[in-house]
Amino acid sequence: MKIALLDLNHVTLGVHTNTVPLGLGLISTYLRKSVNYTFDIKIFKDVEKCLGVLKYWLPDVLGLAQYAWNSELNLYIAKIVKRLNPYCLVVAGGPNLELSISRKIIFLEKYTYIDICISYDGEIPFSEIIKQILSGKSNEQIRRNPVAGTYTIDPNTGELNEPVVYPPRLTTLDCFGAVYFSGVFDEFLDDGFHPFVQTHRGCPFTCEFCHTSDSYYSKMIFQSPEIFKQDMEYLGKRFSGKHNVLLYIANTNMSQFNQDFPIAYIIREIQEKYDWPRFINVNSGKDTQRLLKMLSIIKFQPGIALQTLTPIVLKNIKRKNIPFKDFVSFQRETMLKTGETSTTELILCLPGETKKSFIETLKTVMNSGVQNIVIYTLMKLKGTPLSSDENAKSYGYVTRHRVVPRQFSIVNGTKVLDTEEVIVGTSQMPYTDYIELRGLSFTINSFFGSTELIPLKRLFLEYKIDIALWIFGIHNRLSEFPDLYYNYKAFLKETEEELFESREKLLEFFEKSENNEALCSGRLGDNLLRKYKCIVLFNHYKSYLDLAVSEARKLLYERIKTEESNRLMDNINLFLSTRDMKKYFEEGELDEDKIFCLNYNIPLWLQNNDSFLTLENFSGRYNYIVRLPYDIKKKIEGIRKMNKHFELSLQMLYRDGKIKDFWPLWFVQNSQGQKQ
Repeated sequence: MKIALLDLNHVTLGVHTNTVPLGLGLISTYLRKSVNYTFDIKIFKDVEKCLGVLKYWLPDVLGLAQYAWNSELNLYIAKIVKRLNPYCLVVAGGPNLELSISRKIIFLEKYTYIDICISYDGEIPFSEIIKQILSGKSNEQIRRNPVAGTYTIDPNTGELNEPVVYPPRLTTLDCFGAVYFSGVFDEFLDDGFHPFVQTHRGCPFTCEFCHTSDSYYSKMIFQSPEIFKQDMEYLGKRFSGKHNVLLYIANTNMSQFNQDFPIAYIIREIQEKYDWPRFINVNSGKDTQRLLKMLSIIKFQPGIALQTLTPIVLKNIKRKNIPFKDFVSFQRETMLKTGETSTTELILCLPGETKKSFIETLKTVMNSGVQNIVIYTLMKLKGTPLSSDENAKSYGYVTRHRVVPRQFSIVNGTKVLDTEEVIVGTSQMPYTDYIELRGLSFTINSFFGSTELIPLKRLFLEYKIDIALWIFGIHNRLSEFPDLYYNYKAFLKETEEELFESREKLLEFFEKSENNEALCSGRLGDNLLRKYKCIVLFNHYKSYLDLAVSEARKLLYERIKTEESNRLMDNINLFLSTRDMKKYFEEGELDEDKIFCLNYNIPLWLQNNDSFLTLENFSGRYNYIVRLPYDIKKKIEGIRKMNKHFELSLQMLYRDGKIKDFWPLWFVQNSQGQKQ
């Protein structure tokens, strides 16, 4: 039996999800282990490879991993396969499928070449479907009597056919064994995709904007440390010293469970043994003490998502945040003890939120000690309770359609665009308020959320200066800096122009050659907050720093009312000026040393973890040599390969704060400190 499994990537402007196809690898592994039969299974991430193979090899079964960023691409290839082999059974699964009965019917009636859909986890249902085929059942018989956890359109009645029994679920992740050690993903690792692991599955929380809010996922399942260690040893040997290769972890709340900690110790052991992984991408749990313990074992960017602080909104989305005092305490401890850049998430247009309540949340969170705030537009994700028609009617959703950032291709001369439906207004937050708050998000993302300006935020915390005043002051003064203001206005213009009333109107717009050219060149269809943060910090750093420091200077002087404030700000401005990376990345200033004289030992102050010591305790006279090591060339080339597109990789570096790994290093030449 020939089985093709698709988790395709758009690659027109880099690879957004540059990880191995973990889900499909687990499904294929489970199938081989649970069904005693010889299968010819091929997994595809690359469209051109897939089309090449289809010229001489046609599958009997086609499986689609439907995500928000690749659904249309998978469907396009599925249609081709069904035309080439009408007897191929096409199975669609993944999170980007509808939840309600009416929408399931609409989907299957629109995409008639899809035979069957899987509602939740795919391993057991897919294997049961294959067993039915092996027992001699036809596609029509399978559609008439679908297995548990799936649904079809009955070929006789035309009605939705969905078993009433509870969908099956695994009881452990150990059933897969050591998948990397077995070689399942070697082809993808060879092609430059990053390793993706999962040691726990499920989520005990019920947030209505998330797929895992369903009770199906409430019970956690885990992988044994012994199996995980086999895979990590294999990966460690393979990627020893390769810092441009990230480790992605699919866990939803890393550190939330006791079982996460043996996993963390294994990762640290591999790091010490192989100098890999240097960078880890994972969602962290909400228990602050557990998370601090986890950060003492392995380093990653911690993030306790808040989404909102408005009580009625939290109730509407069935979410409970940790006590805010615990959130604040965690931010301070993280800053002082781990050196990691903490982040949180907020979502625009949640049900019941107003412009006023959202701004109050912003002001409170900015002064919490958190170093980055990611502000999302609320996505109407398929398969989530929040996307229901009942919610839309109750809260007066205003929805628009936009291209999923960079997720488009031209395949065999046909434009294939993946799009998303987003909520840009509610009965409590008009569309005009959404646009105004998006403009504020530009400033927060570029200034508050930048790793470059962390020393300023730390200084504000020491002097108990309202950071929100600083950000709103910057926002109100953007027009004084022409290059910054130009990009702010361009951001707002693109924010409105990327939104369409329907997917059909969006597709019609991009059928025009000039609009399609703008899409393919990257001028349109990008993640706007990520794009403009990179533009501002990379191309206009001097203006950016001038505005940030001048507004900070005013607030610090109001606080301490002495000339000392100007000297402090002059030193910080000098220190931060070396974080202008354009000259290093584009002009080749790699090995030219520079000498700086500081009146405050800022590098040592930033390493200090004593909350009773302020920058003033580090006064004196300090001479530093500032140098960017020559081997940065190698690192830059590695970054070019990270997402198969330099501009996208650069955007990711600024978005995640990883650009700090390319900053020049400060070396003490000599010092005459007074209060060090």
